[in-house]
Amino acid sequence: MICLYADDLLGTVSNQNEIERFKHTMQCEFEMTDLVKLSYFLGLEFKDSNASIIMHQQKYISELLERLEMIDCNTATNPSEANAKLNECSNEERVESTEFKQIVGSLRYLCNSRPYICIVVNMISRCMNDPRKSHLTATKRILRYVGLLFPIARKERKARLIG
Repeated sequence: MICLYADDLLGTVSNQNEIERFKHTMQCEFEMTDLVKLSYFLGLEFKDSNASIIMHQQKYISELLERLEMIDCNTATNPSEANAKLNECSNEERVESTEFKQIVGSLRYLCNSRPYICIVVNMISRCMNDPRKSHLTATKRILRYVGLLFPIARKERKARLIG
């Protein structure tokens, strides 16, 4: 299997000899650096475990929460309120649509490693044409939920601020 994006190439084969042959062919045709073990690709981080490879986006999530000034926010134990229904809410205050779309796009990218947030991200995606305050609140709740998994990042940041 080969994944190519701009100048990043990821190749995987079940047979070690095939991998070596593929790398040799690519190096003959293109200027290429072999990084050997996969650790980071398109915002996705990979770590070897005993019998598997773990894929996550911890760095991406930390940078997203930092950019949105939500790194120290209270966490949420689930990505949405029970029976939450987002509707037009035409009587509510509008929010900046460009920022809202950027946040939703970031959350859609997080669905690569967190498929269990897909449903709620899809719900807020429907509100991108005319985002309102309750839509932004629901979006931030998803971010607070995703941030729940990274308490270490918060502790390190607090340590830097104190020291």
